[in-house]
Order: sequence, then C-alpha cells, then structure tokens
Amino acid sequence: MFADYLDVRHCVPVDHGSSALVIAMEALGLEHGTPVLVPALTWVAPATAAFRAGLLPVLVDVDPDTGIVGPDAVDPAVGAGAVVAVHLACVMADVPSITAVAQQHGMAVVEDAAQAHGARWLGQAAGSMGRLGCFSMQQSKVLTGAEGGAVVTDDADLAAVLEELRADSRRYPGEPIGGGRLELVESATSMGANFCMNEFSAAILCAQFDDLEAQHVTRNTNYRRLTELLADVDGVRVLQPRAEQTQTSIYQGGIVFDPLPATMPNDRVAEALTAELGVLFFPPREPLHRSRLLRPWMKPSLGPVAERFRQQHLDRRYPHAEYFARHAVLTHHSTFLGDEQDMADIATAVRKVVTAGFGR
Repeated sequence: MFADYLDVRHCVPVDHGSSALVIAMEALGLEHGTPVLVPALTWVAPATAAFRAGLLPVLVDVDPDTGIVGPDAVDPAVGAGAVVAVHLACVMADVPSITAVAQQHGMAVVEDAAQAHGARWLGQAAGSMGRLGCFSMQQSKVLTGAEGGAVVTDDADLAAVLEELRADSRRYPGEPIGGGRLELVESATSMGANFCMNEFSAAILCAQFDDLEAQHVTRNTNYRRLTELLADVDGVRVLQPRAEQTQTSIYQGGIVFDPLPATMPNDRVAEALTAELGVLFFPPREPLHRSRLLRPWMKPSLGPVAERFRQQHLDRRYPHAEYFARHAVLTHHSTFLGDEQDMADIATAVRKVVTAGFGR
C-alpha cells in the first residue's frame, strides 16, 4: 500500500524511523568509518544512525532561509559514501540536484522523509527520489501508527538486504509458506537485528490513508491563508514550500522573525504565542554540533569513530543552521487542521507579539 502510494517498487516496514535510517545506511555496504554527510539542522536520528551503522557523520550547513540542505553542501573533499537529504517541516530538499552532484563523486543519497509523507517534488514523492527513502510513523507524524517506520527503494537487491537487516537475517520467502509456519526464511546473507513493525501499528497505518489526502488539503489551505494574513507584517515571513513542490506535506508550520530584538529571542516569541493561543509554538531544535543529544563519546563501543567526530567538529560553526534555529518559530501540523478563524487568531497573536515585544 505505502509503496504504491509513493510509486516505488519496495517498502520494508520497521519499528521506528530511527531504525529505518540505521538499516538504510547498513544496506549501502560502506566500509567502517566512511563519512556520511548529515545536515547540521535536523533531528538527531540521521547522525546517530550513521554511528550505529559504523559510519562517521559529517555535519554540513543548510540554507538559512529554509533550514534545508542543498547540493552545494555535497563536498567531494570529505570522501563521503553517502549524503542524507532531509525534508524539514514543510520544505522539501532538492533531491534531484543533490543526487546529480552526489553521483559524480560516488555518493548514495538517503532521503530522510520522516516529515514529508505525501509531499511531491515535480510529481515525484518524497522518499522515492534517493537510492533509499526513510520514513517515521510515530505519534506526531501526519501518517502515524503510534510507532513505526519504513524504508523504500526501487532496488530489488537492496530491498532483500533491508528485509534481512530488520528481521534477524531473515527475509520474506516470495511465496506463501502455509501450515502455520513463520513467513520468513533464514536466508542470512547479512546479519540483521529485530526492527520489525508490529501488526497493530500496521493496521492503524493502513486505516490512515482514508484521511491523509483530505488532511493535506485542509492543512495546506489554512497555511496559505495564514501566509496571506501575515504578508504585510514587517520582519515576519511564513516559511514557504519550494516552488517545485507540487504537493506539500506540512509536518510543522514555521514563521521566521528577522530582525529579533535582543530582549525577545525566538524562544520567548514562541512562549508568547503559546500563551496567546493555547497552542504550542516552539523554536527549532538546536543544531547538531551543539546538541545535548549527540554525544557519541559517551558510548565506548563507538571508540575511534566518536573521537574522529569530536575532533572534526571541534570549534566548527554552522552559521546558516544557527540563523534558522535562532529566528524561526514552529508549530505542529495539527494547528492547521482548524478553520479560517483559527488562522485569523494566529495572525492577530503574531501582530500583538511583534507590536508589544518588538516595539514596532
């Protein structure tokens, strides 16, 4: 069902989006310690997945206007074996352009589409454009099974490896077994672990498809309405999908404030909007180079790779990631399942905060 929805040949369901990233990186067959390019502004999972796969995440800066990694970040001097193209909030990465550069230097593109279920770039689904596409279906996502994830690919050989990596070295037999026996064969061409999705989560996910497209329409309509309502507010910009996005999937809506007074950083703006509206607003997560969640040296098993990461990122700065993290305010996609009055209330609250807090 999900493969058909994305127009890909193979979908391997897993227990979490983090697991999807781990087995995707393992399936590439890269040598231990090979660098993998990871955006400095993203959830921690792409970086920790690289470590868990025995690889070295190398952080790269993002576009300051969108927080998205672009083709200019694909630096051949790093000697990377892969690049993780992350779709963030409501903005897709330009995977075709990233792929064009990456392929020139022998890099595979892994799409992190955890926040982009149903998004399309010139008609191509998020997750379907890289060599592998990874999804999360945990409770906060637009397509949720309470917990869950998936890896998708058009490569039959990779799909077979992915099946083994997520099911203790076993894969689907390709034909019914019957007789009450487990429908997995011990093919064991690679060593896997247990990352299997449970049937309850799978059933919930299948039921979500009846509502997903209608919810996309509601969210996108309301998001456009909010954009129009704030268009004349100086120093306020609603985060916009790229022009090439023929379908937008809003995981988080964003408002960028610039300039921000020293007395009103974006975390205080978020607190003020939350207090006004009773709906949670929040700043983006801190960039990975200063994230408290990315401390590989705390795991002795990572050894030299963790030390290489520490040395490589010592005193490095990612100014574009820092800019976006300090100027944007986000809100969950459920905010945009409301109505016209809800969008008007948000616009009124933004104007009030700008007038009272910014002295404009």
